Amino acid sequence: MQKKLKTILSIVKKLRPVNEPQVIISSRTDAGVHCINSTVHVDLKHHKTAFDPEHITFGINKFFNKVNVPVRILKTFIVPTTFHCRYNAISRTYLYKLAVINNYKNSILTEYIPIEDYDRCLYICAKDFDLDTAQKAAKLFEGEHDFRSFMGRETLHPNKVTRRNIEKLEIYEKPLPTYKHPSCISSTLNYKYYEVVVKSTGFLYKQVRRTVASLIAVAKGIVTPKDIKFMIEIPSHRSWNPRIKTVAAHGLYLCEVAYLTEDRQKFKENLDP
Repeated sequence: MQKKLKTILSIVKKLRPVNEPQVIISSRTDAGVHCINSTVHVDLKHHKTAFDPEHITFGINKFFNKVNVPVRILKTFIVPTTFHCRYNAISRTYLYKLAVINNYKNSILTEYIPIEDYDRCLYICAKDFDLDTAQKAAKLFEGEHDFRSFMGRETLHPNKVTRRNIEKLEIYEKPLPTYKHPSCISSTLNYKYYEVVVKSTGFLYKQVRRTVASLIAVAKGIVTPKDIKFMIEIPSHRSWNPRIKTVAAHGLYLCEVAYLTEDRQKFKENLDP
């Protein structure tokens, strides 16, 4: 998403505001992470009155369509000058898509993977995948903890706050998609789909991907819930279990950035008459 900011900024400047606009994004994600829904804010000053929100939505989406940028503005609001899309956010929800192939003998490169899942879902091979144990391990993450062990790298700032409140962490099985398979491939595919959903006010660097990796490692029997509890209760970069391998970014999706009802009630869809 960050790579699209320059494009969005260039489009915003085509509206010809009298000020120098700056586009602020609500959530920063790792390269390769997908975005289903996010928010941005920008200060725009009109030389006469104010910009019409619907005109902004139409104009930006028209340009996106013209230059084939895979981004769409769903809605534009006029917000109070004190509103900040990042600092006013009360939660962020991420989804991780996972497919487990029940074939531990062959390479994943020889397995049939639907083209629509390429770079959008993580495929792994596993002889056993214990969903129940992974779900029990997920409960260990919920609540407020120091997640320093789950940071992608040791912070250079010793006073960095690494406590986060995980409101929800769930892993569950999903039905197989309904797409049609090629006639030369058996319709009985040897894998199951899973989704991991995590919700919090904010996350540390690579925290979500390391959390998902931990649940996968538990389900595969590589580590135990006791190992997860140790990493949570002894927060340190050195507590990270090296048997757990951080999952790739391409299975991760930012799904929602939420705000207080009292903030959303101040959003205006139209100019005042």
